[in-house]
Amino acid sequence: MRIAIVHPFTWVDVRRGGERYAHDLTWWLAKQGHEVDYVTGGPAHSIEEVDGARIVRLHHRHGERLTGMGISKLETFGVTALPWLQRNRYDVVHAFVPSAAIAARLVRQRTVFTAIGHPGEGTRGRERVLLKRATRAAHVTTALSFSAAEALEDLTMRAVRVVNPGVRLETFTPDLTARTGPPRVLFAAKASEPRKRLNDLLNAWPSVLQALPDARLQIGGGGDFGWFLPEGVAATMDVLGIGSLAELPQRYRDATVTVLPSQDEAFGLVLVESLACGTPVVAAASGGMPEIVADGVGAVARLGDVTDLADAIVATVKQAADQETPARCAHHAMQWGWDRVGPDHLAAYTAANDA
Repeated sequence: MRIAIVHPFTWVDVRRGGERYAHDLTWWLAKQGHEVDYVTGGPAHSIEEVDGARIVRLHHRHGERLTGMGISKLETFGVTALPWLQRNRYDVVHAFVPSAAIAARLVRQRTVFTAIGHPGEGTRGRERVLLKRATRAAHVTTALSFSAAEALEDLTMRAVRVVNPGVRLETFTPDLTARTGPPRVLFAAKASEPRKRLNDLLNAWPSVLQALPDARLQIGGGGDFGWFLPEGVAATMDVLGIGSLAELPQRYRDATVTVLPSQDEAFGLVLVESLACGTPVVAAASGGMPEIVADGVGAVARLGDVTDLADAIVATVKQAADQETPARCAHHAMQWGWDRVGPDHLAAYTAANDA
């Protein structure tokens, strides 16, 4: 099958869950023998082969005037990609932003659109219009969780398939020893992004310290957050920074528990990566994250309730000391291995061609 994965950014350039998802999907499809182009943006046109797939970089013209108007590259990349999609025919175009799905359908390509985010009350204006147009244009629309699919269906009145992202289990390998010793609580998302709600974790931290005085809070993922530090937190905190790609699995393995208190997270790839490494997780009861966390591998706290978040962290730290917990976490994460979720993507492509 000849497939185009269309996303304005690459995982190498931008380290977010959506870029990681598109990158790893490209890798898996190429490994299965499919002919894959990852069509993305860049400062100039270029084509290179990486891991059996072609990375097609298109000159993404997006002037300062558009940025000043609040228009993002996500919204304009369809215009950049359209000439390429018009000249090159694919069995299916898998678009990861609405503008790319609209462009693909305009040039009569069989189109799958994946909504990376989780529609919520803040989905208004152009974003709302683009989502509706993309779901009307695509032959198949997918979302990353049941929660995200339901929200998107409510917004667009269109059917949405649930297709989960995957985790590379050969990279995120587990440490199967119990997590004992001074607890290390890892926050591995972008600290400066308000939706990740690092402030909830920081506000909960003094209560965690009351129960676990030797605990350390480890902040990874990059981003500035120095504007908000409750009294006494800094002395028990380690700022790890974004780090290299090679360091990430070991960070999970070194942690006692990984915490993601985000709001409206469509999936929560950080949680699955941590579980694959044998480390239990705590998430907020928001978006698709509760669909990942099960009994014995972590806990879910009420969104914005710092007392409940602190209690969930303390309980999960105790759970992590159980010798059976790391193996239970790693086994739970296997359902998101690419050998499990990859065929779901191929089924969506087949459905797009049958539509």
